[in-house]
Amino acid sequence: MAALPLKSSRTEQRAIVRFFLWAKGHNASAVHSEMCPVYGDKCFTRPAIHAWCKKFAYGRESVDDKKRPSRHVVATTDARIATIYEFVRSDRSVSILDIVHHTGIS
Repeated sequence: MAALPLKSSRTEQRAIVRFFLWAKGHNASAVHSEMCPVYGDKCFTRPAIHAWCKKFAYGRESVDDKKRPSRHVVATTDARIATIYEFVRSDRSVSILDIVHHTGIS
């Protein structure tokens, strides 16, 4: 009986590449051929697996996404959402620029 493709996160697949296959000395093609029957069309591509093997070879240990610098999200407070909702409900022909001027969000 064939196994059903697993639903998995990217982190889980990276962990498989890192700990179960790459650590045993398999190359990217072997890792891909081991993972494809299990994950089906949700499996990492061979180039993606190769890139992760390379990262692990250069010393990366974490399988989690790296934190990226970004702006803080300040526009999605409940008060701002309510303000925008009421503004749009009062005049449905407002533009995004009108909302920007009304709320002070850039």
